Order: sequence, then structure tokens, then C-alpha cells
Amino acid sequence: MTALDGLRGLAAVVVLLHHSLYTNPDFPGAPGGGHAPVGSPMWWISYTPLKLATAGVESVIVFFVLSGLVVTLPVVRRRGFDWVAYFPRRVVRLMVPVTASVLLAAAWVAAIPQVSTQPSGTWLSNSSTPNFSWEYIVKAVDLLGGDGQINNPLWSLRWELAFSLLLPVFAIAALAVRKWWIGGLAVSCALTWLGARAGSAELEYLPAFFVGAVIAVRLDVVRNAAARINRRWFRHPLWALLTVGSALLLIAPWLVGPSVGQLPELDAVLKGLVPLAAAGLVVAALGWTPLRVVFESRPFQFLGAISFSLYLVHVPIIIFSTYLFADQAWYVPLLFAIPVAVLVAVAFTWLIEKRSHGWSKAAGAWASARYQAWFGPEEDASERSGARAEARESASADR
Repeated sequence: MTALDGLRGLAAVVVLLHHSLYTNPDFPGAPGGGHAPVGSPMWWISYTPLKLATAGVESVIVFFVLSGLVVTLPVVRRRGFDWVAYFPRRVVRLMVPVTASVLLAAAWVAAIPQVSTQPSGTWLSNSSTPNFSWEYIVKAVDLLGGDGQINNPLWSLRWELAFSLLLPVFAIAALAVRKWWIGGLAVSCALTWLGARAGSAELEYLPAFFVGAVIAVRLDVVRNAAARINRRWFRHPLWALLTVGSALLLIAPWLVGPSVGQLPELDAVLKGLVPLAAAGLVVAALGWTPLRVVFESRPFQFLGAISFSLYLVHVPIIIFSTYLFADQAWYVPLLFAIPVAVLVAVAFTWLIEKRSHGWSKAAGAWASARYQAWFGPEEDASERSGARAEARESASADR
């Protein structure tokens, strides 16, 4: 499973590059309708397989599938899963880094005036906060109903938190389709398509977590199938086909070209297949030995270790750098922002995220102990009373 950490690290870097290029209003797909002439560098990195390096939204779907797998797995692997400990543990695990990242983002926003010189509607203009006040901090921390204006990657944490709170539903549904997993994946893709077509974020993003949950309940089968494949001579071509096919399916709307925006039905269908593509990459990372070795290498494990922190801290740094070097070419701020974001992520991982692990476990243990203290004795007493009543009834029957 450590290979999945490497995959997560790669996805975090892709999101970093994605937002970095968003500072250029000509980047295709950026808010404001970026346009790149055919054959230009921007065209090549947007409408060819090179798009994989900047497929930010698609990489977030990979995050969602990974979360669905990793969070669901302990539930389906252990009988007597401690739900009382789980909920506070999970909330603390998410909210401590989120809150810290919001406070850090507020510092970056307050450090330099954010008055965009780009036209209204561009990503930089939309993500800038020229009239910062403390209310933005409160709204950013409120994941379920707030506004991540000062740290816009928090939009995805809304769905992470929603999935975490709905985990019993996802786990039961995944167990229910254990034998009919193809149908479960098909329904997930259909719901994603429906969400993309109708503009429903809930339907577009939450099914990706369910895809991960289905992998969790089928993980032993996946591993056994991978072991059988790895004993065959055609193992490498087959795994390569799965990996390349999944990667290309992940960015399929971009490979259609700029005209995909004029074909909403096709665009929605291809977006509906993105969770399936992400699942293919996850399975390949688990099963294909050469790919697993790559993701388990030290560079990718390092990126995996800082991936959550990097995701949380990078956008405010990119925006700050853009204003710091406002008179320079659009790419100059990125030469400063990207290494600074990595360094800050390393510090954030050590100062905040690792400590949040310990705090979340402590919160879960405390909640579980309190629950046992408050409700355990009554249950024990009720059980003893019921046992005595059964004994009396049995004695009466014997007489």
C-alpha cells in the first residue's frame, strides 16, 4: 500500500503545476476562457498527453478514489470497528491541518495587497482578496457551508469531510455490491456523468469515493488477480496497457481538443469515466511491480509524505509570489513560488500534520473511553438483568 503514497505525491505535484499555470490567463481551461493557438506551447501541454503533467482537477479525483480506499479499508477489514472513536478522530485529522492552512493563507494574503491587473474573471482575479478581513478566515474554516476564497483548494476538502461523515453509508453500499462490483462502478460513473451534465457537484465528486470503497471491499481479489497476472509472460504489456489507458482516459476530455466545450454531452460522458480511470491507476500502482517500485522510491515517498500539506499551502504562496513579482514575466513568480511551496509543505508536515495524527488518535481514544464510561455500565447492567431473568424463566420451566 505504500505505493499509493507515491501516487498521491505525484497527484499533489500535478495540482501544484496546474495552479501555477492558472496564473497565465491564456492557459486553456483556466477561468476566463484561456485560449492557446494550435501548435503553441500552451496548446501542446493542454491538448496532448502532456496534459497529464497539469491535470489538476483529474488528480483531485485520484485523491478522492484513494481516500475512499484507505478510509473504508479498516471498516471492512475489522469486525467491531470503533465508530465512536472514528468520527472525532477523522474530523480532527482533517480540520487541524485545514485550520492551520487557513491561518497561514491569511498571513500570505495580508502580506501584500492583492489587486489584480488581469481582467475580471481570470483565475488570479477570482482568487485574489483585495479587501481581506477576518470573516474570510471563518468562512474558509467552514468547509461544509463556507467559502475558500483565501485558499481555494479547500473546495475538495468539503467533499472529503462529507465522505468521512457519510462513511457508514459508503461502506454498507460497497459491501452490498461486493459481488456485483461492476454494476457498482457503472452506477458510480453514471452518477458522475449526471453530476457533470447537470452541474451537481455532489453527484460529480462523491461517487469517486465510492469507487475507492469498492476497491477496498475487493482488495484481496485485486491482489490475487494481480498475483496471477504477474506469473504470466504477458504481464508487462497488460499492466502497461492498463496504466497508459487509464492515464489517457483520465484526460480524455482534453484529448478531444478545444471543441469539447461545444459538445456538452461528450464532455459529460468522458468526465463520467474519470473515476474509473483513477481506479485503473490505483490498481496498476498496487499490482504492476515496476510501477510499484517507482512509487515506493524515496522521491515519490517524500512527495507522498508532504502531499496533503503541499495541497493545502501551495495556492496562497503562488498568488503571493505573483504579486511580489508583478512586473516580471508570468513564469518568473513560479520560479520562486514552487520551491517555497515545497519547503513550506515540509515544515507544515512536521509542525502541523504529524501532530494532527497524534491529536486525532487521542481524540478518538478519549471519545471511545467516554462513551464506554457513560453507556457501558448501563449496558452491562441491562445484560446482567436480562441474564438473571432468563435464568429465573429457565428455572421455572424446569420446575
